[in-house]
Amino acid sequence: MTRRRSRRGHVAASAALLAGALLLSGCGFTAHSDSGRPACTRDAVDVGSGQSTLDPEGVACIVEQHRARFDLSAGPIGKAALGVPLDEFAPEVASDDGSIDLEIVAPAGSIRVSTGHIAFAGDDVEAVVRGVTYFLVADSPEEFFGLLRAGVDDYGLDADAVERWIDDVQDDPDGASDFAFAPGTALGLNVSYDLRYDAAKAKQVVIVEVYPL
Repeated sequence: MTRRRSRRGHVAASAALLAGALLLSGCGFTAHSDSGRPACTRDAVDVGSGQSTLDPEGVACIVEQHRARFDLSAGPIGKAALGVPLDEFAPEVASDDGSIDLEIVAPAGSIRVSTGHIAFAGDDVEAVVRGVTYFLVADSPEEFFGLLRAGVDDYGLDADAVERWIDDVQDDPDGASDFAFAPGTALGLNVSYDLRYDAAKAKQVVIVEVYPL
C-alpha cells in the first residue's frame, strides 16, 4: 500500500503533536493544565462571536467547561478574534479532566467531536490561524476502524482507501502503520486523517487536521 503523508504545513507544532500521539497510544493523555493559568470568569464561548477565544482566560474556560467552538466557514480565523497576539502562536489546549466537546463550523455543516487535545495551524507572523487539529483515540482495533468508517460517512474520506487500509491491517494483526488519507471535503473543508496505529499499544490514535479548501 502507498503510504501517503498528510500535509505537514497544516499542523501547528507538528513535533509536539507527534509526541502527544505517541504518548496517547502508549498510556493515555498525560498533558496537564497549566497551574499558572488564569481562572475562568466568563463563558467558554464569546457571546459576540459565538467562538471560543485562546487568550489565557479563554483557554482556562475551555478546560474548565469542556467545550470549544471555532468557525472555519469563511476561511482562516483572525488571531484578533481569538485573542491571540499577532507575534505569537495559538496555544494548544489539553485536558486531563475529561474530554472537550469541540465544534468546528464548516461551510456545509459542522464537525462535532469529543477530544482531549486541540492544536492550531499557523505561526507567529501571520494574522490568522489556518486550521484546527485534534486527536481521536480508540481503545481497540474495531473501535479504530469504526472511527475511520465514520470519517467516510461524515467528511468524505475515500471509502475504498479506508477499506484497503483496514484489510491490510487485519492481514497483519501484530503490525503497525503510520498512514494519512487524502482529505475528505464533504463539509467544504479539508478533513485529513493521519493515523498512528500499533497493534501492540493499548490505544490507537488519529490526528485529525481541519483546514480550508
